[in-house]
Amino acid sequence: MGVRKVLYFCNMKYVFGIIAAVASLVMLGACSTSYNITGTSMQSIYDGDMVYLRPIGGDGTKAVDSCKILHGTFTMSGAIDSVMCVRMFFGSSGDNIPVILEAGNIKVIDLDNAMKVEGTPLNDKFYDFMTERDSLMIVLQDLPRKESRMILDGYDHDEILCRLGEEEGNLRMAIDKLETEFVIANFDNVLGLTYFLVLCDNAYHRFGFPTTTPQIDEIYGKAPQSFKNNKDVKQYMTLCEEGAQR
Repeated sequence: MGVRKVLYFCNMKYVFGIIAAVASLVMLGACSTSYNITGTSMQSIYDGDMVYLRPIGGDGTKAVDSCKILHGTFTMSGAIDSVMCVRMFFGSSGDNIPVILEAGNIKVIDLDNAMKVEGTPLNDKFYDFMTERDSLMIVLQDLPRKESRMILDGYDHDEILCRLGEEEGNLRMAIDKLETEFVIANFDNVLGLTYFLVLCDNAYHRFGFPTTTPQIDEIYGKAPQSFKNNKDVKQYMTLCEEGAQR
């Protein structure tokens, strides 16, 4: 499956649906600096394909940068005067991973069919978070198989529901806590803003209309005014308020 295995976050087809214009460019400084990306891919199907960096919002947007994969490696570099959340697309396959385009040496590594980005502060922070989140998601998604094993082992139906229900609740609370703490710890950079809007978009697609959740309300309640003043945050929260008044 190649890149598609990397992260659950990477595979959310609906991410940024109504907020695709999520400040793909988040200004963190006025001075132009440079990024250098080096990557490796153990997927032979990509050899000779192009790699594209596109602002979040879909593969139809204009590429920020591009290069060709040759003999399993690729490189690209350029000037940047603001930090960007972008997606790195591999050829026409649709496979992609998120990359924080910031100054410094960024490494894209293919480890056992799982892509990882490291080498700069925000990429390291983001992928550490996603690795921890993914480990919880894997356990959560394994619960149906665990239920089947318990049935085969002769466990009582009520006992199965009780034990797995408690385990599922604990896992969901752990994921919620991890995401909340991540956004709060990154209020001052692109990571906090971007992931908060992911949570908002998830809520929109879950309920079918703009709304908040206890998690969103908790984060928003603790956010500094500069975060609340972001145009995409204001737009979504305004839609939620208007909907609640109807």
